[in-house]
Amino acid sequence: MPPSIIPLIQYTLHPEMTVPQSPSEQDWYAIYEEAKRQALVGITFYGVQQLRKSHPECSMPDNLKLQWLSQAIQIQKRNESLDEHCRQLQKELSESGIRSSILKGQAMTQLYGDALSSLRQPGDIDILVDCGMERAIECAHSLGDANPQWDYKHLHLKRFKGIEVEMHYIPEILMNLRKNKRLQKWFEAHKEEMFAESNGLVTPTIRFNLFYILLHIYRHFLYEGVGLRQLLDYYFVLKAAHGRYFEETLSTLKEFGMIRFARGVMWIMKNIFLLEPKYLLCDPYEKEGRYILEQVMCGGNFGRHDKRLSEAPSGKIGSVYRIVKHNLHLLSHYPTDVLWAPVWIVWHWGWKRVKLFSVCHKREYY
Repeated sequence: MPPSIIPLIQYTLHPEMTVPQSPSEQDWYAIYEEAKRQALVGITFYGVQQLRKSHPECSMPDNLKLQWLSQAIQIQKRNESLDEHCRQLQKELSESGIRSSILKGQAMTQLYGDALSSLRQPGDIDILVDCGMERAIECAHSLGDANPQWDYKHLHLKRFKGIEVEMHYIPEILMNLRKNKRLQKWFEAHKEEMFAESNGLVTPTIRFNLFYILLHIYRHFLYEGVGLRQLLDYYFVLKAAHGRYFEETLSTLKEFGMIRFARGVMWIMKNIFLLEPKYLLCDPYEKEGRYILEQVMCGGNFGRHDKRLSEAPSGKIGSVYRIVKHNLHLLSHYPTDVLWAPVWIVWHWGWKRVKLFSVCHKREYY
């Protein structure tokens, strides 16, 4: 673990705490590199700013300061752009008679507060459409994308230059086919919670996100890798919930076999992000928390920096290889979900062949 990355995150979230020891010049570079790996450049820059104001002796090299500042400004500009594109896309969908909701990233920024919301490092736009797969594909055509790539969960919409849009017709999946069937029923039962007005954007409710964001983290942890940015999102979800809906969320987590993972995440919330006990969803589990944190620090944001997978080939074969190899070390922790991954890959291949035939047949018919 790079020197002082965790203390800097803690100071960013809790500026009233004791100031961390001033890093050396070499340490500052290591902290910055780890912030990039974890997609926390903007958030940690805020902590650096606060540290320099109150303790000017905590200095860093001037060239690194300018580089960090430049990255933070770019993050702020990209957030402004993404927010505007989210509003534009939701307006276009509404005019087409399709209800939509912004998921995850740009929905999470609203929970970060005035000081940090513009500094959360954004990714793509995830938007949920309440219309089903075939209508979503038709909608993509009407928005100018003649040949969108699609799968069971979403399609990739080429709508804005330099911005990837994932149009979801299913909010999330689990590769365990039995659990996934129950999960889709759960989403259907909680559909109205996915569409709530918030600061000009339609986003899910906090009640929905208590389960959904942790599910999103869990799925990435199992099959790709997850970083501190996604865990920090859940920190702010828990803060916004103020202890509400915890019992029903725990009941849902038990239904999907996620209690062990949730308890490990709560250890990270308490010991890494210093979340107050009243906001914890359940009792922390230190052993699992340390294991999850080890994987997070090893892989970085979405597991993209995991050197254990660096030899993976490119293309679809590489994607399958990465999933299977990533799963191996998780087998003893989450066997009921990990063992289903190869089954899902085969099942999805067959499902896609059937759907391709159906979609092409309808185009020819009409």
